[in-house]
Amino acid sequence: MKKIAIVILLSVIAPVCFSKNNDEGVRESTIQNSKPVSGRLDLANLTFKESIQSIYELAGVEATPSEEKTLFGYERTESSSPGLLNYSGLVLSGEFENMKNKIVFHFSESGEKLSMYELRVYSQPQNSNFVEVIQKKIGPPLVTKLSTDNESGVSFKQAVWAKGDVIYFLLQELDKAGVKTSNLAVFENKDKDFYKLLGQKGYAIDPSSLIDEALKRR
Repeated sequence: MKKIAIVILLSVIAPVCFSKNNDEGVRESTIQNSKPVSGRLDLANLTFKESIQSIYELAGVEATPSEEKTLFGYERTESSSPGLLNYSGLVLSGEFENMKNKIVFHFSESGEKLSMYELRVYSQPQNSNFVEVIQKKIGPPLVTKLSTDNESGVSFKQAVWAKGDVIYFLLQELDKAGVKTSNLAVFENKDKDFYKLLGQKGYAIDPSSLIDEALKRR
């Protein structure tokens, strides 16, 4: 029974780690022709009061506006621009096996206010240092869960932080050398639509139970 449960978990979360585009059924736009201009953005300092345009300006990135919308009523853009890939001093730009590290922004249609962002990290040494950098910023995770597929030997780690009204949900694929990929979702807890979105994206079978546990441990 335990083995079956692990295999089910693997089948759910594997798409996040192995697919370049794991958002089937969600319409999106990709920031193209990004050009560094000036400025310095630190994703760790975002407060979810920013407009998407103000984030671009702070990062020194110019982008073509999008008319695309997600199934949850949010607009969505993504970029691998170095100007957008800095978390608490850790430079996250890089790539591994043609998969570029990137940031995905979800923002409201009204006022284009930031609602959620996701970081997808494939390269070293960024993956090795990612959790340490997060912990220095917001402390150790309140919930940590490890799972391993007995047949393939692929292991996964989930970690959840709750800092104020903000939820940090991390999914990592592990290998013998350490962390292979990292996927971090950050959003305000008042928006429960993102619980469902995390489940659809394969961060966890039941994200709400892990988040609720983290909230109880604050």
